[in-house]
Amino acid sequence: MIILFEEYHYKTEDLSKVLTERYYFPINGIESKINFVGYYFNPQINEGKGDVVIIFPKVFINEHNLAFDEFTPESLINPTFETTQRLTETGKDKLIFEISTWLYRAIQQFNKRHFYNSISENQFINQIVTNLDENSSTELDIILSLLRFHKENQDLFTFIAKTAHSQQNKINWHKTINKKQPIIHNNQPIYVDLATTRKRVNDDEELLILFYSTLNHIKEKYAFNFQIPQNYTLIKGHQFETVLRRGCRLLKNIKYKYFSDKMICLYNLLFTYFERSERTQSKKQIEEILLIKDFNIVFEDMIDDLIGDSTLFSELKNHADGKQVDHIYKYKSLLIEDEIYFVGDSKYYKPQNSVGKNSKAKQFTYARNVIQYNIDLFNKGDLDQRIRYRENETEGYNITPNFFISAFVNKDFDFSKSYLNETGKPIMQFHFENRLFDRDTLFVQSYNINFLFVLSGYLSRNSTLKNNFKKDTQKIFREKLVTFINEKYQFYKVKPIEENFIYKHFKLLNGKIYKPSQLENEVILAFEKSSDIDGVISQIEVELEEKTAYVLE
Repeated sequence: MIILFEEYHYKTEDLSKVLTERYYFPINGIESKINFVGYYFNPQINEGKGDVVIIFPKVFINEHNLAFDEFTPESLINPTFETTQRLTETGKDKLIFEISTWLYRAIQQFNKRHFYNSISENQFINQIVTNLDENSSTELDIILSLLRFHKENQDLFTFIAKTAHSQQNKINWHKTINKKQPIIHNNQPIYVDLATTRKRVNDDEELLILFYSTLNHIKEKYAFNFQIPQNYTLIKGHQFETVLRRGCRLLKNIKYKYFSDKMICLYNLLFTYFERSERTQSKKQIEEILLIKDFNIVFEDMIDDLIGDSTLFSELKNHADGKQVDHIYKYKSLLIEDEIYFVGDSKYYKPQNSVGKNSKAKQFTYARNVIQYNIDLFNKGDLDQRIRYRENETEGYNITPNFFISAFVNKDFDFSKSYLNETGKPIMQFHFENRLFDRDTLFVQSYNINFLFVLSGYLSRNSTLKNNFKKDTQKIFREKLVTFINEKYQFYKVKPIEENFIYKHFKLLNGKIYKPSQLENEVILAFEKSSDIDGVISQIEVELEEKTAYVLE
C-alpha cells in the first residue's frame, strides 16, 4: 500500500511513479500536489502487479510537516526497512490500514448519499471521480469482507477445529484385538502395535487452510496486526504465489463439497479474491478509482450527520443569495423563548491554520440570512410560533447563535472520544455598542473536534450513540455561549408601571430591551458590564414597579 497526503508538496517525479497525471497538479517546475482524497488502485506499478494508493486528508500532517506525528510524507511512498520497522514497532502500520478503510467507507457512503441517487442534478458531480458502482468489489472491499467474515464467525471456526481433531488417532480396540499380535507378560496381553482411527480429510478444514493462508498473505502485504491460529499448516511464500495464480481452479475442484450457508459464503469470498488476483497477474486488471476532490465537502457532510437537522426547510440551508449553510438546527433559545436556529460552518484546515476573516464575514452573513428568512415569515404571518427573532413591541431581536467547527487529529489517534473543545472566546460583530438585542449584534464561537471520532461516527449504525452525542453537543454550544454573554452583560428583569414605558424610553433602550413571549408584563434589559449601567437605570428606575437581577440559563 502506498500512502500519499492531500495538498502536500511532493517532487513531481515521485508522484508520476504512482499516480497518473490527472490526479496531481504542478506547483512549479519541480513540485506538485494532490487535491484528492481516497482510494486508487494502479495496475501499472509494483512491477506490473498493481498496488493500492491511499490519499489521506491533510489533517494527518501536523504543523511540523510530519505524517502521523513522526514520518515524513515522502518516506511512506516507498518505505525503507527502517521506516517499515518503525511502523511495526509503534503500531502505526495497523493504524494506517484501519484509517484507510474508514476513509474508503466514508467516501463510499458520501458517494451513495449524494451521487448515485441524483446524478443529473447533483452539485457534487464534479468533485467525485470514480469508475465504481454500487456492486463493484475493489481489493479493499474484498479484504474488508474477509476480515469481517473472520470476526463474525469465531464460533464456527472453533466448532470446525474441534470436529476436525476429535476422535483423531483414537484406538480401535476391536481391530487391535482381532488383527494385532500381543505380547504376553505375567499372563496379561500387551499390544505394542495398535489400530487407530484415521479420519478422512475434513473438507471444511481444507477451505479454512486456504482462508487463513489468504489472511496471512494480506497481513504481510498490508502490515496489519492479525493473529492466525496455530493449528493449521499455512501455505506461504512462493507456494502461495502459485495459489494466487491458480486459486480459482483449486476452488472449483472443491466447489460441491460445501452445503452450509456460512461455508458457501466463505467459498464465494475466496473465489472473488482469487479471481481478482488472477486478473491482476494476467495484466487484465484495470484502474479502480474512488477519489473526491475538495474533501471539505465530505467533512461537512460528516459533521452535519452528527449535529445537523435534515428535516428543516431547504430555504434555511440554501439561501436566496446562493450561499449554503453547512449546518443548522433548532435548539433552546438563550432567552425565555422556546427555540432558535443555531447556524454552523465546518472548517477543514491544516493543523497550523485558523479561521480567516473571510470565513468570519461569511458566517455573519449566513446568520443575517436566517434572521431575514424568519422576518419574512413574520411579515407574512406564517412564522413558526416556537421561533421568534424580532419582538414587535420592543423591536428587539433574539440572540442568534453561530459556530465554527474544525477538525484535528488527536495525538493518541483515538476513535472513541470527540475531544470537543472551544478555541478562544466567541467573536462579536456589531453596528452599535451596548445593544445586545440589535439585529446586527452577532456572535460566532469556534470549536475543534477529533477527526477520527467524526469519521467513525459518520459510519456508525448506533443511532442511540449518535443521538446522545448530538444532544450533548448542542447543549454544550448553547451553554458556552450563555456563559460568555453572562460574563459580558448585566441583565435585569423589570416590570414597568405605565404601558407607554417602552415607547417613552425607546431611544434610550433601543437594542437593550427585549420582551420574551413567556413574560406577560415584564421585559428583559441588557447592558454591557463596562457601560454606564447605573446612569441608564437612574433615568428609568422610578417608572419600574419591579427590578431584579437576571442571568441567562
